[in-house]
Amino acid sequence: MKLGIDMGTHLARAAYLDDRSRPRLIPLSTSTDTFPCLARQTMHGLQVGPAAALTQVGNAETTISGCIRLMGRAGTLSPALLARLPYPVREEGGEAVCNLLYNEVRASEVYGLVVRALVEEAEQALGEPIEEVVLTVPASAEDRFRIQARASVEAQGIKVSRLINQPAAALLAAALPATARCVAVVNCGGGSTDVSIAERGDAGTRILATAGDMLLGADDLGWNVAERLNERFQVSSGVNVFAADGSGVAMQGLRTAAWEALSTLAVAPETLLVLDHGGGFGRDLVTLVRRSEVEGWLEPLLARIGALCQQALSRSQRTAQEIDAVVLIGEAAFLPPVQATIARAFGRSPSALHTAEAERLAVYGAALATADESALVWDVTPYPLGINCYYGNEELFSPILSANTPIPTPVLGATGAFTESYTTRYPGQTEVRLDILQYRGPRVPVTHGEGRVYPHECEALGTWHFTNLKPKKKKHAAFTVTFAVDADGILHLEAVETATGHRLVAHVDRGIG
Repeated sequence: MKLGIDMGTHLARAAYLDDRSRPRLIPLSTSTDTFPCLARQTMHGLQVGPAAALTQVGNAETTISGCIRLMGRAGTLSPALLARLPYPVREEGGEAVCNLLYNEVRASEVYGLVVRALVEEAEQALGEPIEEVVLTVPASAEDRFRIQARASVEAQGIKVSRLINQPAAALLAAALPATARCVAVVNCGGGSTDVSIAERGDAGTRILATAGDMLLGADDLGWNVAERLNERFQVSSGVNVFAADGSGVAMQGLRTAAWEALSTLAVAPETLLVLDHGGGFGRDLVTLVRRSEVEGWLEPLLARIGALCQQALSRSQRTAQEIDAVVLIGEAAFLPPVQATIARAFGRSPSALHTAEAERLAVYGAALATADESALVWDVTPYPLGINCYYGNEELFSPILSANTPIPTPVLGATGAFTESYTTRYPGQTEVRLDILQYRGPRVPVTHGEGRVYPHECEALGTWHFTNLKPKKKKHAAFTVTFAVDADGILHLEAVETATGHRLVAHVDRGIG
């Protein structure tokens, strides 16, 4: 039996194909179809999932929630994100390590444990062993995230047959009319937002372009509202909830209440928010929250979501009028201001958006992807990838793979592989250090003119040492660098010295511990 698993920021789901090849959700022992993506460190070990969720707010200092937000980019985590966490986080081996009082726990370890718990639930529910899984990942997830996701699950003894981007998975499962040839999928997840433009055809579906933000999701919307409410309580009651108890428990409580208020305001014009005095501020805090004011608070974040839609359209060289259907998925898909923003970006009314099964389409698609004869979806790379290189006396980002390159690319050594030629900086140089870089910025990187991008503007995915070069006396050594990205979105690298055929054989630290 094979299993499709959609790992969200706060909730995970698992699905399988029944005997008629239809995706079915795994019924969990908690009588729900969602599994909390969190773990609590106790004196006796880690509690994973529902048991940890029962005491999440009161034990915020010892509970990791939203582990995927800490994966892949430990050294460049947003200061705003770190400030919200009720526990310290440090980097080790490219991974985020969380200090939970009783022990230090890697975010990727929690990811693997959640997947293992879901697999065990599935085996209990279906009465047969799970042989392998297909995992969903955000479309904008970089190489390090994908490496960590796969490695953490395989460390639990579970075979990962494939990683699939959430928008691509949703396209496999979405019930769209045959006339919808050009489709936009907007994934407003718990911790990220991705917009993919796809072209559907008889041979399969091809992603044309993707634009994403790994720091823009439902979690950020909730925190935005919590921050505004805290400002209100400071004025009305003289209470700074974020600093009330020194442990972050009260802050997490306000964040939870803010999200509950957002959920209520999706169907009601106003709601009463009450914070219990047990949060450390001596009395109950009460305020009336109106939908109209919350939408104003969220406007800067909503504008970023709209901008991502425009970026995806521009990169795909399509206009809003050429989009036949817009599919909205993810944790924030039910929020009216999110729907209105996306509808406006694509020139239609919110009622025209395809929102059916918004939080389940990705896991259904993951289950469909477990079939050997599953429909084909060709995806793209989310960001430009390259190396550092000196052009004269100026060190620049030298792109090898551009953003939105179709994947899988030709493998290393194959015809059509993405290869660039370089020379050493100095005559007689026998070693070069190559930094593997990823650029997330707004420019299309070039190595001359106004589009130049500098290494400090990029994320370093790892460092590559190419040694034992053999240039002729007082000459520069020429070499090539080739990048290949497989169907999972994972980067493979090769360097070859032109004169000797000497190939790089070296460890590339890509943040897998």
